[in-house]
Amino acid sequence: MAKGSKDSVEALVALGFTGLEAEVYAFLLQDSPATGYRIAQGIGKPVANTYKAIESLETKGAVLVDEGANRQCRAIPAEELIARLDRAFAKKKERAAATLATLKPPDADDRVYQLRSLEQVLERCRAMLGRAKVVALVDAFPDPMNELKDALADAGRRGITLGVKAYRPIEIEGVPVFVEPNGERIQRGWPGQWVNVVVDGHEHLFAFLTADGAGLHQAIWSGSAYLSWVYHSALASEITLAGILDDLSRNAPIERIRERRDAYMRYFTRGEPGYRTLMERFGSKT
Repeated sequence: MAKGSKDSVEALVALGFTGLEAEVYAFLLQDSPATGYRIAQGIGKPVANTYKAIESLETKGAVLVDEGANRQCRAIPAEELIARLDRAFAKKKERAAATLATLKPPDADDRVYQLRSLEQVLERCRAMLGRAKVVALVDAFPDPMNELKDALADAGRRGITLGVKAYRPIEIEGVPVFVEPNGERIQRGWPGQWVNVVVDGHEHLFAFLTADGAGLHQAIWSGSAYLSWVYHSALASEITLAGILDDLSRNAPIERIRERRDAYMRYFTRGEPGYRTLMERFGSKT
């Protein structure tokens, strides 16, 4: 099998086709129309199995089969197939979202969970920023920061108070970003990239990526209100202190220092979900 065909087959399998269905469709994209017998010869598979794959592809709307004596098969154009699969997936996703929304959320969970892949880390970070209600704090090296910039911009447009610390200049629409002046030196001193996110003092995620940002060393997430509030306080202080030290090194006017102080106070409105949860669960009952 040619490399292009092999890649196409793998891509189709990733979309839910069986290996044989993918081979039949890839063959027909390059050589249509064709009988089932010729397809079987072309891909080197048993005729009976090939005919079953053709029937399945016809049911899925991926191939057309004429009603003549020879039953010639033709693949529908790839762009037409992808568009149909996309619409079908969108409908399934909408149905899943509607049905899952009816399920009762679990009670508070104070456990700490490990995340096992970079994709899982980034998607959880985006989801956290997407459900932020009051405040979100992010401290991240360049690659993960670049991955999260759209989610941060969306949070900013929703009016979420954001504290963002980066280690290389980056423009995020509508979001003030503090760039660590020693960012390049700090990056050189670490064998990987980190991303730390705390949302609403209610949930937090810390991840340590490989140096190239393409893999994952270690990551944890927790919805513990206590742990999240502690990390919220720590990260708010870290971002603020780094800004103040940078201002002092530049002999910034006192008004600038006051602005940093005011920004810090905005991270603690006492309306954060994490703080409210702490008070409801552990506050005085009298």
